[in-house]
Amino acid sequence: MTLACGEDDVSQEAYKETVNGFRVVHLYGTPFEMGAQHARLMQTELRAGLAEIETNALLKATFAMAKMLKLDKLAEQNSYPEVIQECKGMNSVMGAEGWDMQKCLVLNFGDVVAEFALNGMPKNTEITPGCAQLITTGSASSDGRLYHARILDWAKIDYIINHPTLIVRHPTGRIPHVVIGFPGNLSPYQGMNAQGVVVASNEIEPKDNTVNDMTGESHVQLVGRLLARAKTLDDASAMIKAANHMSLETIVVSDGKAGKGSVFEMAPKAVAVREISADGVVAATNHFLGKETAPLDEDPIGSSSSERYKRLEQLTLKGGADSLLGKLQPLSLVKLMRDRKNATSGTESPLGTFDDNKSLATNGALYQVVFDPEKRLFWMAAGKVPIPALPFVGFSLDKLLGVEGAAPHPTTMP
Repeated sequence: MTLACGEDDVSQEAYKETVNGFRVVHLYGTPFEMGAQHARLMQTELRAGLAEIETNALLKATFAMAKMLKLDKLAEQNSYPEVIQECKGMNSVMGAEGWDMQKCLVLNFGDVVAEFALNGMPKNTEITPGCAQLITTGSASSDGRLYHARILDWAKIDYIINHPTLIVRHPTGRIPHVVIGFPGNLSPYQGMNAQGVVVASNEIEPKDNTVNDMTGESHVQLVGRLLARAKTLDDASAMIKAANHMSLETIVVSDGKAGKGSVFEMAPKAVAVREISADGVVAATNHFLGKETAPLDEDPIGSSSSERYKRLEQLTLKGGADSLLGKLQPLSLVKLMRDRKNATSGTESPLGTFDDNKSLATNGALYQVVFDPEKRLFWMAAGKVPIPALPFVGFSLDKLLGVEGAAPHPTTMP
């Protein structure tokens, strides 16, 4: 199949396959059609997800709090039309088995649900994911090219750990893209589109609940919309600035064609943009640094977020301890994401530690990904904890999309 890196108009049958040991699901058409295809192809995995919602203490509490605080209604009122339609498609196949609209929308409005539940209830730090990202280019990279590293951290949720899935989406009239997620994950935490635009989100804890807004947009849903519509960093920037933000989040966007990237710090009251530094790097963990947004996140900053950001500085700034500046490329970014050293004490967390909040590699990693946006390649580690100890398996997005003459999947990094 020949496929342009633009808007997709296809009527191909959905299917799933195994590529390099990972499940890959190919979806085509309208949101409703893709939702129904998703449910038909992933029935066994979605049943496992339903079972975990009933047995996993964190998920069970999150859904219970969402219902008690009427966040399920908030999700229904504020979700994008395309997300509602996709959930309806899933419900048309799996509704009788319990995959109802409430579960689908709460799961795919998760950033807002987590933040509102956290600030409306006694503090439970397991509810909110913690993540890290780094973009490197120019003199920071060994070859001058742009790369984007991403760590998705959260609690030890077996369903997410055990079912890593590449969801290759061909939305009618939109940009084809891949979501790196799990079954039922319609609103992505990370992905890359056929234009070489990478988008991923980091959660931020608010200073207080007065910075939350009861109307607006879910940022994980916004990630999905950016992947489907943004052909450039400038497109993404315009969409982010125009969005109605109802919670605190950071979205990091890189543009392989332009060789640029930005960190967008978003809150109902303000949006700040942090650009790549003169040294060729920009990083984000789980707190705000922009002038307009820094007063809005929690004070003092969470120690895990500040320690991981400080360690990123040590690893990437000129003169920083253990600096990799000028040497950054996919293999060294893997080394960076496997780093277990605490920035302040200098001690290393034991090998195999899942979550002690002390280092980049030991903050509850569920997925680690290195993107090469210009070539539309990526390497991912997922499927078994500790994630940083796993090989980084290589994929070519063009090959997944069926582009004629696509580069082969790159070699796995051990």
